[in-house]
Amino acid sequence: MEARLCEGFGPLAFGSGSTECVRHFGEPDEREELEGMDDSMVLVCHYWDKGFSLFFDKDAGEKFTSVEIDSSFPLLLFGQSIFGKHENVVTKLLEDKGYKVSDTEQHEWGERRVTFDDIFADFYFEKGVLVSVNYSLPIGEIEERTTIN
Repeated sequence: MEARLCEGFGPLAFGSGSTECVRHFGEPDEREELEGMDDSMVLVCHYWDKGFSLFFDKDAGEKFTSVEIDSSFPLLLFGQSIFGKHENVVTKLLEDKGYKVSDTEQHEWGERRVTFDDIFADFYFEKGVLVSVNYSLPIGEIEERTTIN
């Protein structure tokens, strides 16, 4: 499945309702409600067996805003399989498309995060190899997309 940065995940567009995720992906293995740092509430639909989790903003009527994908999922980015690729390969692929690294952080548990703010995406590497990707709806578009859908 192709990563649709700033747009959605597979057939599920950002701004879609939580019932749409069930229609496209079936019932999640687990549902979890989390409180954000700004006291917002998020519904997370975990598809552990499929290798991804979908995040829905409860304050905006449970609209799809973010996805987290792990290396067990066959994710494509610009038509290329990216999991298992080295950091410099993934970074070059994104830079060749005009995106720039905006931040990096080495976590104490071993993962290295590489952030591309212009596409609202974080790429996580262990020992230099891509192991997970998080990307989301651009900030400021939550209200716009939730009023349309």
